Amino acid sequence: MAQLQKQSLLKNERGILTLDFIFAILLMFAFSAILFGFTITFSAVEIAQYATFAAARANFAANKNTDEQKKLGEAKFDDLIKNKQSILGTFFRNGWFTLGDVKIADFNEEFSPDPNKDSDTFIGARASFTAKILNMRIPLLGSTTDDDLSANISSYLMREPNEEECQQFVRERFERIQTLKSGFAVGFVAPAAYNQQMDDGC
Repeated sequence: MAQLQKQSLLKNERGILTLDFIFAILLMFAFSAILFGFTITFSAVEIAQYATFAAARANFAANKNTDEQKKLGEAKFDDLIKNKQSILGTFFRNGWFTLGDVKIADFNEEFSPDPNKDSDTFIGARASFTAKILNMRIPLLGSTTDDDLSANISSYLMREPNEEECQQFVRERFERIQTLKSGFAVGFVAPAAYNQQMDDGC
């Protein structure tokens, strides 16, 4: 009798659909959470990209000197991201994402190993982006990653010569004109006769 009851219990399939449903709903929840995480992360990356682009664009414009150009770029980035009134900055104040301080510099050394190659291509802004939302721990399935996923968000727009650089260029050009031999120029040029004309930044 006991043997028959045991066999009856083993053949009983009542409730198996409930187990399938629980497992399926868990998988659906896990994939939905990961898909939501990726979607919101891509949106945050676009905002971070725009912030670095705006900083690089502010740094691009001519100014009195390099420090003033950098200050404008940093101020623009802070206004978009760190200002508490900024709507874009809310993405980085909820703990899901972090965006580090912007670094405005010449990054050509990272892309051009030749020190003799003069390039202004990779001058711009960079900030470190971390997506903490993608570090998930899903029941029964485990965690998505052990570390926070991070990347550098960069925008390179080059940089216009500033007033200080232009004046240095004009001084060097006049010094070279003074060294020209007769025949290449009218002759010695008096400093008073050398007129500097600035157009925009240069």
